Amino acid sequence: MSTIKEVAQLAGVSTATVSRIINGKGEASPETINKVLKIVRELNYRPNSVAKSLSKQQSDLIALLIPNLDNPFFSELVKAIEKSANEQGYQIYLCNSEDNREKVEYYLEAMKDNYVAGAIINSLYVTEADLDTLEASGIATITIDRAQFLHPYSAVSIDHVTGGYLAAKHLIDTEKSKKLLFLSGPEQEKSSQDRYQGYLRAISENNVEHVGKLYGDFDISSGYQLVYDFLAKDKSIDGIVSSNDAMALGALRACKDLAVRVPEDIGIVGYDNISYGKYAIPRLTTVDQFKTKIGQTIMKELIDVSQRKKSPKKYEIKPEIVTRDSTIKRS
Repeated sequence: MSTIKEVAQLAGVSTATVSRIINGKGEASPETINKVLKIVRELNYRPNSVAKSLSKQQSDLIALLIPNLDNPFFSELVKAIEKSANEQGYQIYLCNSEDNREKVEYYLEAMKDNYVAGAIINSLYVTEADLDTLEASGIATITIDRAQFLHPYSAVSIDHVTGGYLAAKHLIDTEKSKKLLFLSGPEQEKSSQDRYQGYLRAISENNVEHVGKLYGDFDISSGYQLVYDFLAKDKSIDGIVSSNDAMALGALRACKDLAVRVPEDIGIVGYDNISYGKYAIPRLTTVDQFKTKIGQTIMKELIDVSQRKKSPKKYEIKPEIVTRDSTIKRS
């Protein structure tokens, strides 16, 4: 790999002059500028991004703190945010906290050490004090989804109450479901609580029986085991609303193993609209959170706020139902 010293030696100038020319500062004759740039191209020299970060006290990195990569929704969300960031000339510094406070603290410090230009926070284990510290260090922040708590900074949230309502109402209206089961994420998880509230509202408005609420871990295995154990004892339910697609996919497999037909015996609605859902058997009806829209909204807000073009703003995205084969219209 070529160095700035090699460029300077071949051009017969100082490294400071090379640095100024590369950064568009001029301060050299047109002949010298052309000569340096020609050598830069020939050597395929790339400035050290770390050194640039140290000199500017800011990099082109955007930190993205997520809970885990086991849930397919988060890996797809990362892709959507990264695509939007790259289009704006930024790179993503991925911080996988694994829902562990010690790892969260490590990454919060690493964000400051790497002079990130901004931080996207999606974690149950980040506090307002953490955001205050980042902001005081000159790092603009924006929280999404799991980090749903009151703070004065930018935020993007999903109207999960409406999402839960749409999922249950779809089963009631299309499946004519009368006995529903709710698959929840971890008990303290705010987005899952909101989805449950929407689900309950649809239940109460339509005089439908709520059979139970089961707590899972937002993964396929917990969805499978919860539904398998429940149906092994009671096959009277005719609809399942899941807090996410991963658990819904587990539920589909449990029904298959117990010879329960979907959607003929039980309709299932997931939440997230992950790509796997389109290829499940049957294809999964779900609630779409619009990951691409989240990524675009986040990056525009973060760049505008970090460049002091506007004050922090709160955004709420409305989800929509996506109908596929795990539910069927009944007459």
